[in-house]
Amino acid sequence: MFRFRGFKVYKDSISFAKDCEKVLSDPKLHKNPQLINQARAAYLSIVLNIAEGSGCDSDKEFRRFLEISLRSAHEVVAAFDLALELGLINAKIISEIEAKAEILCKQLNGFRRSLAK
Repeated sequence: MFRFRGFKVYKDSISFAKDCEKVLSDPKLHKNPQLINQARAAYLSIVLNIAEGSGCDSDKEFRRFLEISLRSAHEVVAAFDLALELGLINAKIISEIEAKAEILCKQLNGFRRSLAK
């Protein structure tokens, strides 16, 4: 019924969201609640668009939802870049998040391509 639960990219997006949430729970980040809220919305968008797209009637429509997930992953990285520039997180944290986001983006792109065949 809920086929998205069987997708590796879905499971990895949940793991990525948990990693992001650990970082965002740091009290230093609470100096900028708008940035926290935007980063949360972006990582939630990754997970939820994979799930929502899996319920589409066509692979073409599903690919569109995966594209939204991909753009949201870019948004997460940008939010963490901004947090770094504002001195709210350190470079090690951004490096770890970026590496995980890169892997997730590759998975999303690969999955999108596989649906185009």
